Amino acid sequence: MRQIGSKRTNFQNVDVYEALISRQQSLHGYEKSIETSADNYYTQNNFFFQPNRFLFSDGVMQSSSLGDEAYYEALVHPAMLAHEIGPKRVAIIGGGEGATLREILRQKTVEVCTMIEIDAGMVQAARD
Repeated sequence: MRQIGSKRTNFQNVDVYEALISRQQSLHGYEKSIETSADNYYTQNNFFFQPNRFLFSDGVMQSSSLGDEAYYEALVHPAMLAHEIGPKRVAIIGGGEGATLREILRQKTVEVCTMIEIDAGMVQAARD
């Protein structure tokens, strides 16, 4: 695992790491996938070889770029589907890394979604 970013916000320490999934990815495959002069399986399918990114808040993992969809689907969709006709306006309190927002925007009935996050540094770290 390699640290690729660290930021101290007014509220927390935000750290971003990346790692290859050892049983599914290899350093060789990753290096081949980022070659700019080659046209091969690795460069044509580079999404298979990209490292997983992990976002930590004060040392606690908040999300990863691969595999956290099930958690956020279970968090968001039951509440969204419980609404009789589907919600048109949604508010998110927190949710700085954006995964909750991603799941809410999958609902076709949503016209407006407002995310209120006190820590702009967390939002920026997740974007970077």
